[in-house]
Amino acid sequence: MHIVLSTPPDLLREASCHGQPVAHMAYRIGEGFHLYRSAVPLSMRGGVMVVADGGYTGDGDTSVLTGEIMREYGNRGFEGILLDFGAPSPSLHAAASMLSMRLGRVGGTLYLPERYAQDSDWCKVLIPTALSGGSLSARLREAASFYGAQRIALEIERVRMDFRLPAYDGEGTRLTAEAFARLTALHKQQAYFSQELCAYYFTFKDKDGSHFVVYDDAGSIRKKLYLAERLDIKDAVLLYPEISDLFPADPQSEDSPIPN
Repeated sequence: MHIVLSTPPDLLREASCHGQPVAHMAYRIGEGFHLYRSAVPLSMRGGVMVVADGGYTGDGDTSVLTGEIMREYGNRGFEGILLDFGAPSPSLHAAASMLSMRLGRVGGTLYLPERYAQDSDWCKVLIPTALSGGSLSARLREAASFYGAQRIALEIERVRMDFRLPAYDGEGTRLTAEAFARLTALHKQQAYFSQELCAYYFTFKDKDGSHFVVYDDAGSIRKKLYLAERLDIKDAVLLYPEISDLFPADPQSEDSPIPN
């Protein structure tokens, strides 16, 4: 598979050591609908340019913004752009559509969240693997049937969620690494693997009632990638800061979240 590690600038050197292409989380749309860049080394070249909408404050000139993005894209020798956009807005849809046209002319790869997939008929559509219910296999089959397997890119975020039962709304509490470690140390429950969620889980009870905790480790992330391969899905993006501790010292180790 073509696996990309999405990483902020401060973890770039570390992430690059694992031999996978890197997606640079260094850009955002900010005030005035312009492109803003984090402090990055001048030598940073290649990989994927991640553009977030965290600083987006309102409308602006779409052609100016996309021009700024494409200039940076060319100057850095990037091979693709990943738009990390949240709630849809007309201006962001317009930017995604224009970038699709401009990037298509130079043969780059465009990754879009599924809510923006309508803005390009050839982009890689990011399908999150984190589920609170249902079946990941069914979700991926449905997406592959709709878009075509060649257009799907897994968006793998490491899951650590605590659901208080009954979880009628499917909403849980996201656990930090520290909170998850405290929870597992306190309750010491046997873990099981859910084929449907493609993740591990355990249950426990406390004064607040019953809980269902679902989580990923290196093994469950590998299983997600194997599942994608069986469905002829060839692309995946992993958020490196969330999985950095899962990489063993030996890059060829079978304990790595990325299959050899």
